Amino acid sequence: MDNVIKSDMHFDNASNTLTHVTSQPTENIILARNAELRKNPGALHDLGAQSGESFGRLMASIPFIMYDKAIRDGYDLNSKDKITADLEMMRYLKTPEGKSCLVQTPSQKYK
Repeated sequence: MDNVIKSDMHFDNASNTLTHVTSQPTENIILARNAELRKNPGALHDLGAQSGESFGRLMASIPFIMYDKAIRDGYDLNSKDKITADLEMMRYLKTPEGKSCLVQTPSQKYK
C-alpha cells in the first residue's frame, strides 16, 4: 500500500503539534492524463459504441487521495443511495478540484 498512498507524520517542536499527511505519488500523473484527454475529445469512445449502442461513458478519473478528501469535505460520494451519490458526484465535479478530474468537458459529455 505504501506505493499507492504515502502516509507521513510531521512533528512541529515549536507548536508541539503532530500532523498526519497523506499523498498519492500518481496523483499528478492521473490529473495530467485527464488534461490530455480533455484536449483530444476523440480519444475516448462510449462503451458499446462499436455495436451502435451506448451503455456507458468515462466522465472522470479521480485520484483516490482526492476522492477521500472530497468525502471529508462533506461530499456524500459513497452514499448507499445511488441517486444521492450521483448528485454528490456531479456537485463535486463542478468544483475547481473536481473539474481537474474530468476526462471530457461537459459539452463533450452531452453530445
